[in-house]
Amino acid sequence: GRRVVICESHSTPGGAAHGFQRKLPKDGGEFSFDTGPSFFSGLSDPKGARINPLKAVLDLLDVQLPCHQYRSFGLCLPEGDFLHTPEFGEQILRQVSGPSASREWEGLLTAMKPLAALVEALPVPALRLDAGALLTVAPFLPRFLAAGPLNAQQLNDPFARTVERAGVTDPFARRWLDLLCFCLSGLPADGTVTAEMAMMFGEFYKPQAIMDYPVGGVKSLVEALVKGLESHGGSLRLNTPVKQLVMSSGTCHGVELVNGDVLEASSVVCNVSAWDLPKLLPTSVSSQTWCRERAAMPATKSFMRLGAD
Repeated sequence: GRRVVICESHSTPGGAAHGFQRKLPKDGGEFSFDTGPSFFSGLSDPKGARINPLKAVLDLLDVQLPCHQYRSFGLCLPEGDFLHTPEFGEQILRQVSGPSASREWEGLLTAMKPLAALVEALPVPALRLDAGALLTVAPFLPRFLAAGPLNAQQLNDPFARTVERAGVTDPFARRWLDLLCFCLSGLPADGTVTAEMAMMFGEFYKPQAIMDYPVGGVKSLVEALVKGLESHGGSLRLNTPVKQLVMSSGTCHGVELVNGDVLEASSVVCNVSAWDLPKLLPTSVSSQTWCRERAAMPATKSFMRLGAD
């Protein structure tokens, strides 16, 4: 119910998720390239199947994203060349490491099912840290309680701990799980949170699982998000860097742009890192303990970063 304005400093929306074209010098043919992620699952699920947070956002915006669908992809590994499908344990792991490794994998899939159900039961866009959570979370509580909230604490554990609980000891399987974690977070299993892998397992290894690639590339995904923003009365301003947040009496009520314009707002969502936020705050605020703690926070090696709204 709010009118939203997004101030984007770049000339192109999407951050790392966009694309570009290059023409062949001889015949004029054109190729398109993605500059960011190009591997998705869950985007083709029916509306309401919200295990993928991005799919949940697209559903809330009521925009369609046509996708190419596929069920397999090739793997070129030191152990050999394989065709990956949802039957990884039976078709690849058994071939490489034998039946005991395949049974361990089935045990992991069993352990991940209730965790995936928890992630799907309570979609990410419903979570918030104010009283509005009573309205946004309430519709999903029955399904969340049915999924077994006692397992919820495991979602915060490193995925390596979940793997150990499931009894996976096969070296090839452990290396494969490290690779999956790296693709999602930039870190192996001991540095990747279980919640993220629960989302991935819930889509990647369910029966008849499919993977998605947006028709037209990742650029089409960003265009769909912009379309959803604009269709609900919002606007996107490109080439609009913010100089600082406008504050009074400890409350943020707008932003000052680099060009000197001031945009007033009842709420401001600041999508910058914890280290960059103090640079946008008045000196009287940036010198406070909270800001000093954020500035001193050590960075991790993961490309999943900490925001500071």
